Amino acid sequence: TILVDHQLGLYAVCDGMGGHAAGEVASATAVAAIQRHVAAGAATLYQFDGSQAACEAVEALLRGAIQAASAEVFDLGRAGQGRHGMGTTCIALLAIHGKGFMGHVGDSRMYLVRDRRLWQLSEDHTFANEAIRNGMMSMADAKASQWANLVTRGVGIQRSVAVDTLVFDIVENDTVLICSDGLSTYLDDPHELAAMLVDPEFGKLPAKLIHVANERGGGDNISAVVVRGVGESPARPDDTQRRVQVTTNLQTLRHIALFMDLGDAELVRVFHRFKPFDFPAGAPIIREGESADSMYVVVEGDVRVTRASKTLASLGRGAHFGEMGLLNQRPRTATVTAVAPVHALVLDRDAFNEVLREDTALAAKLLYKLAQILSLRLDENIGLADTADQAERKTKELGVLSPFRRRR
Repeated sequence: TILVDHQLGLYAVCDGMGGHAAGEVASATAVAAIQRHVAAGAATLYQFDGSQAACEAVEALLRGAIQAASAEVFDLGRAGQGRHGMGTTCIALLAIHGKGFMGHVGDSRMYLVRDRRLWQLSEDHTFANEAIRNGMMSMADAKASQWANLVTRGVGIQRSVAVDTLVFDIVENDTVLICSDGLSTYLDDPHELAAMLVDPEFGKLPAKLIHVANERGGGDNISAVVVRGVGESPARPDDTQRRVQVTTNLQTLRHIALFMDLGDAELVRVFHRFKPFDFPAGAPIIREGESADSMYVVVEGDVRVTRASKTLASLGRGAHFGEMGLLNQRPRTATVTAVAPVHALVLDRDAFNEVLREDTALAAKLLYKLAQILSLRLDENIGLADTADQAERKTKELGVLSPFRRRR
């Protein structure tokens, strides 16, 4: 069952489980409940201003809608003969003022295509995927398991359900696909799917996708809804500027060592917690001796790192610093100053901790990678200290005081 409500900006695909008839009832009931719940909270959408608080309110609204749907499907299943145990997957999108909000349960999927690059924003709630994510099995073993495709979470299987939510940017010409696994099973090549989704004949895309899936087997229900981002009418320079900035910010984060091992959905989840800041040339970003609780990523511009007025390094686009601030409140050991105007992404400790609390598997990845990075930096510092000690011993032999002498 699909839902398309342009007025609310609400789109959903629900793929029923529990037998053909019961599955249809479950999916139709879920879609109706989600639409009804979101419509009842429409004031939250109309008041949306893009702030963090507003994003959290919309997330809560969508999460609550899917949880309400789960309770309704569960109660209906218990009351109706032959419907016990029925349920449905659910993938839902709320699109409002340049933001997308995903609500997800099961193995239906959401994809985003931007600049011909495909991002899978949902993560399947299946035995195979959960086993791989949590390090319980290798990818090969998990996929070979007889339980590989078993859905581990569904709307209506229990009265309450844990709903995955995600907030992401939607910019002009972005294409979002939400679909059942009857489509994603047959279109699993990301390059092929991305190429299809940039088709300018937007209105024909769902039928085209379903046709391809049917040609390749069509062994399951096939549902697809496609949404494309549009700019203001008439077009404004701000649309292009926002698109470039959002794309650049995300691409920069993708190449940061701390985040290289993250999946698409995980990276977008972390990205949403960063805040953009601009620093004019000459502005201090971090001051030596002061406490700081944030990590900084340079998206544009250059910075200089100094200690006791001595330059230690110059950093440019893609560089990051301040990671230790995510873990402790010790005074910073160096000053970082903008040399040219700097556009940076900033992640503070509270936001980082929120990411860790939301997703334990993601937390394990981030903390492990952070430990690796800090270990390497410790090795570098020890190497520098060893070099200083060697120089000191050598200069003592020559009767000269070494300039590398460390403070004890």
